[in-house]
Amino acid sequence: MLKPPICRVGGKSRLRKTIIEMMPDHKCYIELFFGAGWVYFGKQPSKTEIINDIDKELINLYKMIKYHAPEIERQLEFEFSGRDIFEEYKHLNLEYLTEINRAVRFLYTITQSFAGKGCVYGYSTVGKPSQHIFYKNVLDELSERLKNTYAENLDFTRIIDKYDREYSFFFCDPPYFETCGYGNKFEEEEHIILRDKLKNIKGKFLLTINDHVKVREWYNGFNIKEVQVNYSVGKEKKSRGKYKELIITNYD
Repeated sequence: MLKPPICRVGGKSRLRKTIIEMMPDHKCYIELFFGAGWVYFGKQPSKTEIINDIDKELINLYKMIKYHAPEIERQLEFEFSGRDIFEEYKHLNLEYLTEINRAVRFLYTITQSFAGKGCVYGYSTVGKPSQHIFYKNVLDELSERLKNTYAENLDFTRIIDKYDREYSFFFCDPPYFETCGYGNKFEEEEHIILRDKLKNIKGKFLLTINDHVKVREWYNGFNIKEVQVNYSVGKEKKSRGKYKELIITNYD
């Protein structure tokens, strides 16, 4: 299993083995909310694969890893973790950057920030800064994995309409309900739209989401599996611990 180049809040590092084991037979694999891509980088390649995310800079990162991994590594090879460097990258004007420069900026700010949000410089008194992106050749395997994959930057409804077939499988990991996200609006209205789209697809889906009474009401009638996941991201002890999550499918 490959390790993604970034982390994201709600990433599926602890659930991906379970999710992969639950996948049905399919020819076309689609991730509607790609994020870090833990499941995609952990599974065996499908015949056709599509990754999608509404975050333009995130998708640009994966496109640049796909085509220009050595150059990204070259630009980061002698970089290190520092607050001033973080702030400089954070405030660069994207208008004047190439796609490769944008990918370097995004990769640095995400990996060196608290909780991988790219907003606040991440530091610790009990750990070390992330060095994953500074090692040579770490992106080569990811580039190889991505080379036969379509990368989209569209609203999830358009992706479902474009790729839904009887042999399609959608892995859906939307922003969790009533939790903090990455700045893109995804509230009850968007969750209901997603539910309605998934209810009528020709293919199969597996959705992961936090255990909430409204979520259980929305997906009443689907197969719901309850799991516990241990989260460790948080400055306060009360924000860390085991939480219930749901794995919802339209197949047995």
